[in-house]
Amino acid sequence: MAKPGMSRLQIRSLLRNSAAGPGWTLCVGAGISRPAFPDWKGLVQRLAARDSDPPSAKALSHLQNTYSSDALLQAAMDRLAMNDEQFAELLATELYSDLVATLKPRHAVKLVTDALTARHIGDLTRTDWQRFIDVLTLSFPNMTALPLGRAVGQLLQGPASPTSILSFNAESLFAAVINAHIATKRGVKGGDKLDYVVHATSDRKAGRIPYLFCHGLLPVPGVKHQHISSVDKLVFQESTYLQLANTSYSWQSASFLRAASGNNIVFIGVSLTDPNMRRWLSWVHSTRAAELTEVGNPAPTSTVHYWIAKTPGDAAAERWTESVVAHLGVRLIWVDDYPDIVPTLEMMTT
Repeated sequence: MAKPGMSRLQIRSLLRNSAAGPGWTLCVGAGISRPAFPDWKGLVQRLAARDSDPPSAKALSHLQNTYSSDALLQAAMDRLAMNDEQFAELLATELYSDLVATLKPRHAVKLVTDALTARHIGDLTRTDWQRFIDVLTLSFPNMTALPLGRAVGQLLQGPASPTSILSFNAESLFAAVINAHIATKRGVKGGDKLDYVVHATSDRKAGRIPYLFCHGLLPVPGVKHQHISSVDKLVFQESTYLQLANTSYSWQSASFLRAASGNNIVFIGVSLTDPNMRRWLSWVHSTRAAELTEVGNPAPTSTVHYWIAKTPGDAAAERWTESVVAHLGVRLIWVDDYPDIVPTLEMMTT
């Protein structure tokens, strides 16, 4: 039987203890960036509307209930008769459209895009980083990335810091928010704590932690010189998903497997439906279970990873969800609502 969700008593100092031992990794998904960016389902709907013969709402709903989002994104590229480069440009336009349209005040667009494409904290002034946070707070007051970025920025300065951050988003907002909080707290000189990793050959510096863009990084529309985008590493269409699934030697799979086998992973803003993520977790968990059995300590329900998620509000749904991820070595930490996520992480690290 799957383990029930962890209690508040069980999670206290959990990650602080992990940091002193094997280390822990933060894994974030699209949920932390809403509503600044659309989810995959919304992205498919926008692309379908661009078709010269778009499907009806009923037909599109049927398609989305039948096929995965990556399969439908692949279909969208075919329907729109685009090559990889053209499709990446369109994806970037659609991905950033809500963010740009919602920013307050309107003249803050350049400030925000400068922050999103900054390679180093010193690329902007301390005042600009503070204005960046102020603009996002005014425009998206309920976005999880804002308080989460503040909390992680503080963790990076202390003994409970994660050893890496895995992002399954193709945008850099959360990384920029972390940098902004570090800059406003500590200043911009020598303040870099993150290394942006978008390729296997991305630069790494001692004393920094890797922020890995496992699905690639789309360029920010309208910004000419961008040093950290990786259109060639995008994992959106089904063809790239399948290609990535068939090898364990890509830098994305190697990075995830390294974290899953050596660290405790904390998932925030993810749905744990990504087939590659589930496959990788299943590999690691089955290996761990087999090794425990070999040393005379069988633990088929052993879990080393944690998923902070909003409760569905139904006890049976909670139990089923716990069982859905138990064989992946993941245990739930239920919260009543999204604002409770950051206090829960802070409890785990103090």
